[in-house]
Amino acid sequence: MAKYYKILILVFLSFFGLYYAFESIEFSELYHRIISVDLLKLILAISILMLSAIIRAKRLKYIILPLDTDISTHHLFGATMIGYFGNGILFFRLGELLKAFSISQGNNIKTAESFGVVMLERVMDALTVFILIVFFLPFIPLENQTIRYWVIAFVVVTIIFVGSLFLIKFINWKHMILSFSILNESFKNKLITVTEKIFKGLELIFKTKHNLKIMLCTVLIWICYFIMTMLLMESCHIELSLDKVFIMLLIGAIIVAVPALPGGLGTYEAGITYTMTLLFFVSKDLSLTYAIVSHASNYIPYMLVGSFYFFKSGLKFGSINKANF
Repeated sequence: MAKYYKILILVFLSFFGLYYAFESIEFSELYHRIISVDLLKLILAISILMLSAIIRAKRLKYIILPLDTDISTHHLFGATMIGYFGNGILFFRLGELLKAFSISQGNNIKTAESFGVVMLERVMDALTVFILIVFFLPFIPLENQTIRYWVIAFVVVTIIFVGSLFLIKFINWKHMILSFSILNESFKNKLITVTEKIFKGLELIFKTKHNLKIMLCTVLIWICYFIMTMLLMESCHIELSLDKVFIMLLIGAIIVAVPALPGGLGTYEAGITYTMTLLFFVSKDLSLTYAIVSHASNYIPYMLVGSFYFFKSGLKFGSINKANF
């Protein structure tokens, strides 16, 4: 029952976001702006998005090497696309579980270990945004209350999430699991085994010999994201300075973390439109055009490529229940 209440809350947030984004919009003007998008720059932006996914797969390979030296970058690219595909149609970002199962499929890495690796990826992404926010803090308009709350919420959640992982690692969590009298012994042992494997995946960053390559891949990923953001703005005929483009990139990364319907429907459009109109005085219809185009340029390619790899792999949404954790 609690799950359905959470879904109702997500639906409310998304529809509230859509209402705000489309309120007082002249649809004929919005349509005109959308069909006037520079297709060449849009295609270039999508190509760079795919390049960033390849680099992300390469980074994932460097992380996993201590566990499996034979796993291929192509396989990890497919798993990454499957994860994006899952997140685009499933609630609660369950695409991450699908990605973990896909990584382990046919390789020497267990699903729980690969789930730990996926968690490690998310930690790295969150910490990268955290570092960038701290570094560019003087340029972020924190005088705006809403944006200040977004930034504070993201920073607090990141600190709590990363801090909790470190805390769980150093407390006697095995003793805690064994002390749960409501669980039978078999389930307790299974839970301990799975948790150990998850931490085994999380700790790979301390075991890999490719930390510099991982850092380089992370930098390249964000360069791709920046160029893509710039091209998407130019495709919508929006002219902003490079520092403002980077601020929009950071704000977009924070908005994507906000709970919403699969694919971030509604919250992304509202957040981007609000930020561009408030900070940079871009008209609402032009801001919404960029929000729609940038959202579609991320969502549609991930769905198309991800669905191809999903069906090619023979996976089913119920397959995760049969995974060997």
